[in-house]
Amino acid sequence: MRFPRSTSGRALAATAVVAISAAALSIGQSWRHKPTAPAEAEAPPPPPAPADLEADSPKPVLTSPRADSEIEAQAAHPIQTVVEAEQGDTLLDLLLKAGVDRTEATKAIDALRDVYNPRALKVGQEVTVTFARPSDGIGSGPFDAVVLQPDASRQVSAKRGRDGFSASETKREVTRQLAHFNGTIKGSLFETATAQGVPAPILAEMIRAFSYDVDFQRDLQPGDAFEIMFERFVDKKGQVVRDGNILYANLILSGEAMPIYRYVDSAGTADYYNPKGESVRKALLRTPVDGARISSGFGMRMHPILGFSKMHKGIDFAVATGTPVMAAGAGTIDFAGANGSYGYYVRIKHDAAHSTAYAHLSRFAQGIRVGKRVDQGQTIAFSGSTGRATGPHLHYEVLVRNEQVNPMSIKFQSGNKLAGKELARFQATIKEQGVLLAQTPVTSKVALNKATEPAQQKQ
Repeated sequence: MRFPRSTSGRALAATAVVAISAAALSIGQSWRHKPTAPAEAEAPPPPPAPADLEADSPKPVLTSPRADSEIEAQAAHPIQTVVEAEQGDTLLDLLLKAGVDRTEATKAIDALRDVYNPRALKVGQEVTVTFARPSDGIGSGPFDAVVLQPDASRQVSAKRGRDGFSASETKREVTRQLAHFNGTIKGSLFETATAQGVPAPILAEMIRAFSYDVDFQRDLQPGDAFEIMFERFVDKKGQVVRDGNILYANLILSGEAMPIYRYVDSAGTADYYNPKGESVRKALLRTPVDGARISSGFGMRMHPILGFSKMHKGIDFAVATGTPVMAAGAGTIDFAGANGSYGYYVRIKHDAAHSTAYAHLSRFAQGIRVGKRVDQGQTIAFSGSTGRATGPHLHYEVLVRNEQVNPMSIKFQSGNKLAGKELARFQATIKEQGVLLAQTPVTSKVALNKATEPAQQKQ
């Protein structure tokens, strides 16, 4: 959830901050906390020289008086707050957190149902909440409207009128294009691809798709390569509105190509498949955190805290505190809470025999509780160093019939394999995407900057 800074009263706030900072500096020079009392009183420090006092004194902040027309124009503008949906948030949650009265929020959402299903709210969706500006300019007035953009071509809103809230829908004309990037990996895939201009959300989706088969810490070597083609939607001015689905991606590791293709089957389910028609999706992800380095493997080791050899029944990933931790597979939360030396701990039961566990967490994702059903790749918690830990990392375990096993030794079959007419349709899709790939020039960083620059200047 994020709240933007208010634009009203910035000059006054700036003056106050300068004054408070100067006061804090003055206090800090005359008093300092001593962790232990000294044996003998120390001589007081010499008074600062006049030049020092002058240097430390805050300079007066001069602001030009605003014209009456400018003040009136600001008073006429409503107060807007943008909130972002996190895992487990509902539209009602967002309005309440933005300061909307529950009764008013419910009325607006009921009106919005005419053009939008509130249950379709997605993680990362931005919602603009508008309040009227009071005549005295203090605080905010009545809740006035809620606006959101479900997709690139549509904006929906519910606004207050004389007879209550009414909904409206505005459609925006966009054109679907294809973006094509490739490059030789130097350092890491993330660094190389972002340097080429691949958007971070697209890259994260690509990494997740390959995470079933690729250990991004061990398998990638300098000189390996990547290629990706995805949808891109632009408006009439050629500005990028949003990016769509990945259609094709390929990793060339040690000379071996690993292409995958997006395919929507006859039932309407989309997934990524290799050229044989085998889904890349497997029972468990190989790594539950993106781009992590394995800092300690499975097996006997000298325990860094206890100081003697002890069986390490999992894998440690070196990640910063707050890194999102994903569910390695779909399942039900079996445990979520403090668990001794594990610290904050989550265990997911995937089937009658298999479970995964995640330890030393800093906090749980919203809505995570015992009995909660989670999807593969869903954020369930955030890494930390709670429990018996020397520093921030994720401890990850795979359990078979409640016994820990080496996560890197588990082999799982693909989730789905196409056959018959479905396989024939998929093979036709591969040919079509091959033609599109050959016809779509590689997007250069210069061209990308030209396409996004006007949009960035408006922000």
